[in-house]
Amino acid sequence: MLIEMLDHHCIEQNKKAKEEEEESDHQSSILSAYDFLYLPMDFKKRLNLGYAFVNFTSSVAAMRFYRSFDNYNWEVFQTSKICKICPARIQGKDRLIGRFKHSCFECDTDDFLPVVFSPPRNGSTSFTPPSLVGRRSISLTTTTTRSSIDQ
Repeated sequence: MLIEMLDHHCIEQNKKAKEEEEESDHQSSILSAYDFLYLPMDFKKRLNLGYAFVNFTSSVAAMRFYRSFDNYNWEVFQTSKICKICPARIQGKDRLIGRFKHSCFECDTDDFLPVVFSPPRNGSTSFTPPSLVGRRSISLTTTTTRSSIDQ
């Protein structure tokens, strides 16, 4: 759902940028794209924590996203949540990778791990599979049964 929303945003912004480029005969438009994504989860509740790390490939792309989604009324799951865009303490794809590459996530699928997109995603239909950042750790509660503890 988050990737679809980001892709749709990039498609719309890139379409606008190309139209503006054609109208002005100026060929320096910056496309919107992102190359890192992580949606932290509460694995016990199987819900996200309400924030995400998204690295846009340019400050222009980040500002476009900010203008589109800051204070956006996010009506999902019968609650009204307001989207607030804030800069993260850690900036840039390489620094985000460095932050999460040694992290272990207690999840049962790679779907919850941070990902890097190379080339960056810009909403086009062709893309390569993402590279995973970090690794899954097997929780003691999922691998040990009560009977094996008693032995």
